Amino acid sequence: MSEIRDFFIKTLDDAEGLLSNMLKTKDIYIYEHLKSQELHPQYYSFRWLTLLLSQEFPLPDVLRIWDSVFSDEQRFNFLIKICCSMILIQREAILENDFASNVKLLQNYPPIDINVVITHAVSLA
Repeated sequence: MSEIRDFFIKTLDDAEGLLSNMLKTKDIYIYEHLKSQELHPQYYSFRWLTLLLSQEFPLPDVLRIWDSVFSDEQRFNFLIKICCSMILIQREAILENDFASNVKLLQNYPPIDINVVITHAVSLA
């Protein structure tokens, strides 16, 4: 576990940057839309990353996420993929919404089947 702790602490300041870069690579339209709204990842992803998504999903889903993250060889890179997938899954709503609606959407992520999110995250490889 110390290896995970050390990795997580070293990259904590850059985690939002990793998410932004991945989002830019996977869907430039959402990236540009959020950028034009000045909706920075810090507004929603700080809690996602520091609490390992434990506030976004019910406990059984959180355990499924943690099992996937901790069993992946790249551990926290997979957590970034899950976060990116959460944004990409809400693509249509994000592109239609204004700043306030997108903040609300991303800070209070809607209920979703966690298997859809994890499957989407795996496909980002």
